[in-house]
Amino acid sequence: MKRQALFIIILASLCISSCVSWKPGWEVIDYGSISKDPGIILQEAKLMEQEADTREEVEALIDTYKKALQYDPDNIYALWKVGNYNILMGAAYAEKKRDQKKYYKEAIQYCEMAMYTNPGFKVLADQGIPVWEACDTLGEREIWAMGYWYTAIFNYFKDCLSGMGRIFNTRLVIHNNEVMDRMDEIDPTWAGGGTSFSRGIYYVAIPERFGGSKEKARDYFNKAIEMGPDYLVNRWGRAKYLYALTGEEKKFEEDLLWVINYDPHEAGNPYPWNVFFQEQSKTLLGQKNEIFE
Repeated sequence: MKRQALFIIILASLCISSCVSWKPGWEVIDYGSISKDPGIILQEAKLMEQEADTREEVEALIDTYKKALQYDPDNIYALWKVGNYNILMGAAYAEKKRDQKKYYKEAIQYCEMAMYTNPGFKVLADQGIPVWEACDTLGEREIWAMGYWYTAIFNYFKDCLSGMGRIFNTRLVIHNNEVMDRMDEIDPTWAGGGTSFSRGIYYVAIPERFGGSKEKARDYFNKAIEMGPDYLVNRWGRAKYLYALTGEEKKFEEDLLWVINYDPHEAGNPYPWNVFFQEQSKTLLGQKNEIFE
């Protein structure tokens, strides 16, 4: 009986040791090891940028960059990208002025946060020094944040303020010049002549008594096109802001048709912006008779 009992115990032990077993999946699989890598999320966002041409898709793109920031709050690339596409939301998809204000303000704030990741800038900012005075501490790493910061401010100026509001807030775009001066020291060819393009708009938008000049605007638009010949923004802007004002109808039409006929995936600006410039160009051409009557 003792030997039989011992045999049963040995057999049971062998059966138990031979059974296949594993821990439950929820105890082993760690999705956090994937989702917490901002690089993977940023790669997802880059793929989304190749197709984002609707309001919903641009909103999803912004959310994806914000998701990367949940795991890397100081990721300067994600910060200025959120700023950039908030500008697009305000310019292309906002239906009311209050929505434009919201998007442009958020763009400004995210670009400021991007600049704030620079230790030298942070020291000055914590002392209350404004961006346009602290920007001398910034360099190539922060140039995209600087560029979209002043772009958001300028868009706020031209899209959200009344004529009287612009007069009382001219300082906003004047301070932009100080930031652009620093950017030109770092890289005057940034974004296909982005600072030259912006100066072109500046000289058109500012009243002559404050230094505005159509001829200076022309020079800067032409300079931008020389530096960024494949950037749709440059010819779109020259047509919209200069030729529509000076009455140069043929040149206006030529620039807009060039923009419309360019492959938006091959142009210098990101695809979601190129779609906007092309749609705007079509609208402007449709308004040609009203503009030049």
